[in-house]
Amino acid sequence: MRLNQLEYFIKVVECGSITKAAQELYLSQPSLTKAVSGLEAEYDLKLFDRTAKGLKLTPEGRDFLEYAKSVVESSQALDRTFGNKQNNFSIQRLAVASQQFDFIYDILLLLYKENSDQLLQIDLKENDRGEIVEMVEECKADIGILVLSEEDSKSFRSELQSKDLDMYLLDRSTIYVSMGPKSSLYNRKEVNVEEAGKYLHISLDTDQTMRREMRYRKGWGDGVNHEHVIFCNTAGVCRKFLEETEALLLTPKWVLGLFNGTQIRSVPLMKEGKPYPSVNSLVWIKRANEMFRPMEMRFMELLKERFRCETPD
Repeated sequence: MRLNQLEYFIKVVECGSITKAAQELYLSQPSLTKAVSGLEAEYDLKLFDRTAKGLKLTPEGRDFLEYAKSVVESSQALDRTFGNKQNNFSIQRLAVASQQFDFIYDILLLLYKENSDQLLQIDLKENDRGEIVEMVEECKADIGILVLSEEDSKSFRSELQSKDLDMYLLDRSTIYVSMGPKSSLYNRKEVNVEEAGKYLHISLDTDQTMRREMRYRKGWGDGVNHEHVIFCNTAGVCRKFLEETEALLLTPKWVLGLFNGTQIRSVPLMKEGKPYPSVNSLVWIKRANEMFRPMEMRFMELLKERFRCETPD
């Protein structure tokens, strides 16, 4: 028996269903079911009756709930009393690994303002997609945020499953073309795929696997000049090339705000006279079977709130 199993069990009782509890705990439903079943197997008892109206505690389950709450409350009391001997404050921690997006900084600033009277430890590490997965897997970050394309969705999901990581969708986006004042396309209201393919292409936050694909797989992606690609790992370098050359950056909407206050313009990429399909997904990942700390939970609430306000492309 692990403490988090008891916490999961209590949450299921509070919610009255595995599905709702899994959503509030940011766990997959199979993982939560496995945790509860593990308690039943370990203590050789039946905690719930499964009915058409949902889950109902058995008599043994009601007794078990009292003991579970007692254990969890005692654990929480230990943390409050002995978790930090200095000034009796608990440090609020958040560790996020992310590609470079325009919305992360505002969310972190709001978190700080909400908790400015507490001890805070907020770590944001901006990396490419491969490094983000590695950091979450190795517990160097607890939440990863990245872009996933339709082309590599299946293989990426398999990779996450092999590493025991869960993935959840936040938003979807079409593709935009960003350019500086030296571009001959600068005053255009839209750019089509064929035109984009003629120019130097900048790729931001691209991991090693995708770099190999872009170099050697000639059919990879529309609007990309495979013989003329520059890979950048910071928005600052990317911005410099856009301002000083005719280079183009093909990007989803979540990056556009990084160029606010500059001369860089962004317009929709078109294909066959229509806006390019929504081929990019913004996703977040975490380690399976792990419950969030309060700061992590609040970060996810703000993140989801941010994208509920968005109008889908």
